[in-house]
Formats: sequence, structure tokens, C-alpha cells
Amino acid sequence: MAEALTQAIKVELAQLDLLLTTYTSLIDRVQQQSPDVVELAALATVLHSYYNEIESIFLAIARLLDGQAPQGTRWHRELLAQVARPTTTRPAVLSSSLETRLTVYLAFRHYVRHSYAFTLDWARLEPLVRQLRPVHAMFHEEIEVFLNFVTRRTDES
Repeated sequence: MAEALTQAIKVELAQLDLLLTTYTSLIDRVQQQSPDVVELAALATVLHSYYNEIESIFLAIARLLDGQAPQGTRWHRELLAQVARPTTTRPAVLSSSLETRLTVYLAFRHYVRHSYAFTLDWARLEPLVRQLRPVHAMFHEEIEVFLNFVTRRTDES
């Protein structure tokens, strides 16, 4: 189980890194000038995909380590809260600071899924795009700490 979890997390981390690498030029460009409508739609998709990949990691942890993932209409929010809390079998996956930051990306993911591309507004996306790299660095660091826990736990078994 621990090996499957570790492998699933590493695959999703590689996907996150690839996503950011693929869109580096766009992310860099909009640091200097506002995006056009096509770039805005692309950035919204990147942010949506980014949170989806993170959520895939959380689902793997919930299913493989916690034994259950939340169900129901609020399962996305409950999943984030679940992995941010320690359990009897694992430490918290995220700091409260990172949980707060990811809550904003989760809310944006929900917004994108239920709106039209022409309603996107740079003022709403800009802080998310500007913080994407710092949030990613923080996430990477915290998930590596969690992976070390999983590895130590496996070695001790």
C-alpha cells in the first residue's frame, strides 16, 4: 500500500511539474502584460488542472492511507480539510497556511467548472497566477515531507 501511494504521489508531482513547465512562457508573459482573452482562458485551464492534480494526490492519500475519501456534494472541500488534519496513522499532509492558500485554488476550480470562458476576469485570476509558483514550491516541500513519513513508516514495518 505504501509503495502504491508513494508511486501515485510521484506520478502526480511529475504531472504538476510538467504542467508548470509547459506554461512557463505564458505565466512569465502575464507578469509583464495583461493576457488577451485566449491567454485568459488558457490560464484558467492551467489553474483548474493544477488543483485537479493536487486533488488526485489527496484522493490517493485518503483512499490508500486513510481508508476513505469524502462523499457528497462538498467532498472537494472536505477532502482538503481531511488531508490537512493529522490522523492516528499519519501526520497532517499540509500546513494550515498551505491549506488556506489551496482553498482559494479550490474555489477558483469550482468557479471555472461552472462558468463560461468569456466571463473570466484577469483581476480574479491574476493573484492566483502570481502565487502559483510560490504555492507550488510550498506544496512540493510539504508533500516531500509527507513522502518521507510514508517511506520511514514502510522501512519500520
